[in-house]
Amino acid sequence: MPKLLVVDDEPLTVEMLETFLQLNGYETISVLNGTEALLKIQAEAPDAILLDLQLPDLNGIEVCRQLRTAPSLSTYAKLPVIIITAHGSPEMRRRALEVGANAYFTKPIRFAELIAELNRLLAAHQAE
Repeated sequence: MPKLLVVDDEPLTVEMLETFLQLNGYETISVLNGTEALLKIQAEAPDAILLDLQLPDLNGIEVCRQLRTAPSLSTYAKLPVIIITAHGSPEMRRRALEVGANAYFTKPIRFAELIAELNRLLAAHQAE
């Protein structure tokens, strides 16, 4: 069962995502800010990360950048990262993809598309 880290500062969004993902066969862990996300990645070794951009401390862009470049996180640098955000601007999308996000979804989330992308990214990651 793949383990996913859900990172969002809105508890209701976290609860909704966790419920949906668990119903679709995923194990979930969650945190409400970027600092906790970076710590939880090392503690839990998730298979993929669902990451909001607007977080109260480190924003999602910075979390993704650190994941991809920090020597202390090098073991996890290739984890699939899916951005889930209310920001639909092309600029934010471009920035997220530039720092290493693998996919970008805007809220409201289309769950069938999210699951298809998760499955694709997890299969590609396992094949590496």
